[in-house]
Amino acid sequence: MDNSGLSGDQVYTESLTWREQDILILLAERLTNREIAERLHLAESTIKDYVGNILSKLYVKNRRQAVQKALELGLLERDRPTSSGSRSNLPPERTQFVGRRHELAEIKRQPSETRLLSLIGPGGIGKTRLALKGAEAASADFKDGIFFVPLAPIRSSKDIIQTIAEALKFPIATHEDPGHQLLRYLRSRNLLLVMDNFEHLLDGVEIVTEILQAAPQVKILATSRERLNLGAETILAVGGLGFPAGDDTHDISTYDAITLFLQSANKVRPGFDPSPDELAQIGDICQIVGGLPLAIELAAAWLHILNVAEIAAELEKDLDILSTEVRDAPERHRSIRTVFDQSWSLLDPAEREIFTLLSIFRGGFTRDAAGQVAGASLKLLSGLVNKSFIHHDPDSDRLGIHELLRQYAEQRLEGSPETHIAAGDAHAAFYADFMQQHWDDLKSSRQMLALAEIEADIQNIRAAWRHYLDQKNTQQLWKLIYGIWHVYWIHWWNHAGMQLFAEAAQILGHDDPESAALSALSTAFQGYFMAFLDLSKQGYEKAQEGVAILEQLNHPKALAFANHSMVLNAYFLSRYTDQIDGMNKMVAIARELDDQWLTAFALFGLSLAAIVQEDYQKARELANTHLEICQQLGDRINSTTPLIVLGHAALGCGELDLARDYYLRCLNIAQESGFHYAIQTSTKYLSNVAISLGNLVDAEKYLCQSLRITNEIGFVRDVVILIYEYARLQVEQDNFERAVELLALVIQHPTSNQYRMLQGHVRDSAKELLATLASELPPHIITAAQERGRQMDLDDFVT
Repeated sequence: MDNSGLSGDQVYTESLTWREQDILILLAERLTNREIAERLHLAESTIKDYVGNILSKLYVKNRRQAVQKALELGLLERDRPTSSGSRSNLPPERTQFVGRRHELAEIKRQPSETRLLSLIGPGGIGKTRLALKGAEAASADFKDGIFFVPLAPIRSSKDIIQTIAEALKFPIATHEDPGHQLLRYLRSRNLLLVMDNFEHLLDGVEIVTEILQAAPQVKILATSRERLNLGAETILAVGGLGFPAGDDTHDISTYDAITLFLQSANKVRPGFDPSPDELAQIGDICQIVGGLPLAIELAAAWLHILNVAEIAAELEKDLDILSTEVRDAPERHRSIRTVFDQSWSLLDPAEREIFTLLSIFRGGFTRDAAGQVAGASLKLLSGLVNKSFIHHDPDSDRLGIHELLRQYAEQRLEGSPETHIAAGDAHAAFYADFMQQHWDDLKSSRQMLALAEIEADIQNIRAAWRHYLDQKNTQQLWKLIYGIWHVYWIHWWNHAGMQLFAEAAQILGHDDPESAALSALSTAFQGYFMAFLDLSKQGYEKAQEGVAILEQLNHPKALAFANHSMVLNAYFLSRYTDQIDGMNKMVAIARELDDQWLTAFALFGLSLAAIVQEDYQKARELANTHLEICQQLGDRINSTTPLIVLGHAALGCGELDLARDYYLRCLNIAQESGFHYAIQTSTKYLSNVAISLGNLVDAEKYLCQSLRITNEIGFVRDVVILIYEYARLQVEQDNFERAVELLALVIQHPTSNQYRMLQGHVRDSAKELLATLASELPPHIITAAQERGRQMDLDDFVT
């Protein structure tokens, strides 16, 4: 890895494993190797190996020098990085944050006293900006990070859990209840969730209570126009920015509302320097709008056509403003509707039309999308940015609309049914074409950029899918289906994928050949995700159903993917004849279509079948062909699967160093792309290889990494396999009694009867290792250790 862009302490933290960082802290406490071994329940010889690694990585000769260097670099105070990657997804600030010193101090104080803090206030009051700023200031308090969960784009409370999971980059990957999976993931984490715009999803607020109960170190900062009405909730009412009263004798330019007005004014009139009279009138404006930040920004934007006195006069025309949206709020929290109406009146007709159409987007949009869906030119978009109707993020080059303004425009759009329908059609058509293009990009060297673009627009893509599903528009759905399946597979959104395609299959039915074909493929894709949800029997039936229908219709590409779904489920069911037959059919279709990517995709199953048959030469030939195609296409994500096969082949031939190299190559690519399947699989086998090579430090590192990922996603069958591997590690570390406990836990677990690639049934392996240990230990020691193992709770051990 090229560390040239990292500072010295970053390099050391990157190179030291989390276990080495733990041991470094204990070295600083002057514990001996024996004392550290007892503290961490490891063998003393293992601690000696770790200490040697630490001295080597810090370029020092002894423990004292290691501690001294660690102190100099600040490593002893540093929280170790989490395995899940980024510790924050907070969006960057678009403009300089203004004021709110009291509120920020309260937010910083409250986490020590409450685990649920709700920022309550009317729309446009600045709750989101305040929450983000407050969360950023508290980042040091949460070692596992701070995560922003935008709820405004979703329409149903049933989508809250998936939205939280996506913000955390955690895949809901098994058939277990999604809420349970999320809670298990959060249970041992110390993080802050910023849940923004909760007001329209209050019927789903129970997930907040469940998180607080299940995850004692997780805290939640919510924003809403209404309180969540939960017992654990602490309310922080968010009012307007400070503004001068009529008889105020202070320097009014020091007030936060005035500062925001001047900052906003400079966007449309650079160098704006108000006279004393204008400054007083700006104070009046801020007082009229109650210090609401969004109202201030909009009013300041009127400077492109009005002067300060005219702005104040327009607002004073109608002070009979509608009541606030928040019950029991202070009287000065007036509705922003009047400001919206006046701002609207100052737009020219073209800007009004464009802004109304832009309300169809969810979660932001690109300039290209705005142009094709709403007919927005760069000039019109720039004008709307200058007038604070939309905002631009220069980092992502995306545009967005404040949710309150979007809702205002959406109401106007819905007031014209024909225009509303046309806008929905244009929006869906754009994202159907978008996904059709990105389907090709996902298989090429552009795939990482394509993935990022899809993730940014995932709410718009889901809206397009729903739009055409409601219409049963098969022509457009064909453009979306393959890309959606592929993205869900890469991210391991298995549960969401199963539900999405099950719903599609049910809605589409079999009224005509195209609907029947699309429904059949959806059924097969439903089965595909069921395979990863440990529902292979049902998944196989779904795949068979899809294949049977598609064999009668002229959709060879869809048939190839339906066969792949059947093959995947057959593999998990150990139906290897069906697996080979289905893969041969898929390869034949791919070659008939002259589709290189589809051919490579099919070769993965054939090469795995060769591994099962112990035909390692054939497996290598197929995997190398697969890998070569991926390299020609530039598909790095799909290149991880032949690397896994090549690792298996080397492992089967006893070529441990070569196997390790292949698995490491796979892991590096998978971590770069966030491909969960390959991360979990490669770390599992890297631990296996490391134990066999006697590299116990690496073995523990990979075992813990794989065990954490596997447990988080609920793959119980692989958790049991990894516990067996951990028992092997304990044997190598001379912790025989602990190994016996773990083997007893494995043997009694129902999933231990499963078959493992290259190694047979895990229960048989566990019994064989236990028999070996029985010859090394006294019978009463073996009996007592087995009894402790049988009483052990699987989840408690993993934690």
